Amino acid sequence: MEGAEFRIFDVGRPRSNPQPDGWKKKLPCVFFELAEVNREFEKRLAKLQKEWKRKLKAAGAKRPEHQKKISARFLGERGQLDRWFEERLVDINRRYTPIPYNPIAYSYLTLDPPITDSEGIKEYLHFHRHGEALRVTETKDAQGDLNAWDKISRTERDVRLLTFGKGPIATFQEDVVHRQLLQIVICYGTERLTADELAQCFDKYCACGKENHDADALRKMRERFEAELGAE
Repeated sequence: MEGAEFRIFDVGRPRSNPQPDGWKKKLPCVFFELAEVNREFEKRLAKLQKEWKRKLKAAGAKRPEHQKKISARFLGERGQLDRWFEERLVDINRRYTPIPYNPIAYSYLTLDPPITDSEGIKEYLHFHRHGEALRVTETKDAQGDLNAWDKISRTERDVRLLTFGKGPIATFQEDVVHRQLLQIVICYGTERLTADELAQCFDKYCACGKENHDADALRKMRERFEAELGAE
């Protein structure tokens, strides 16, 4: 999402996996196509965001009308990118259906019955901002939990910022580029990758630009992510 730019630093222990491509045997063919499309999407999105921010800064706060035009153009180009991404996903789904998957990877989203795109975006933002599904927070809010109400209000603010092109939202605690790829691994992996295998997979398909991902950092991120997904 806009404004979310992170990188995991290249530190940690040396890798010990003696089979550089062994991780590929634990993932189905559909994963590799999805990972390539996801990598291209993330690269194009990062380029759009960088150019948008540069133009907004050049326009300056004293030229709100010009900023509105810049944001409108960005939203239009972002829409084109989203449609390209959706078309690629539809094509992959058509060729591989039925696709075995692990439903916990996207359990924070409401998939049945289907919801609107705007509601889906809200659920996505809420989970990655607060580490729990929106429906879980709404249940707490209905019981009078003020912290839950604050979380929902924060999500609504993020949605409004994006909907009306009012600027990037604040960054998430986790790296969204890494998380997006991690979700695909969790969703379609037929066997659990070791930390070293996970790092090798990220070296190949991550859009962040790093050539050597830290296995320990990815292991810890996966543990945190899986804990959040299981907190229903």
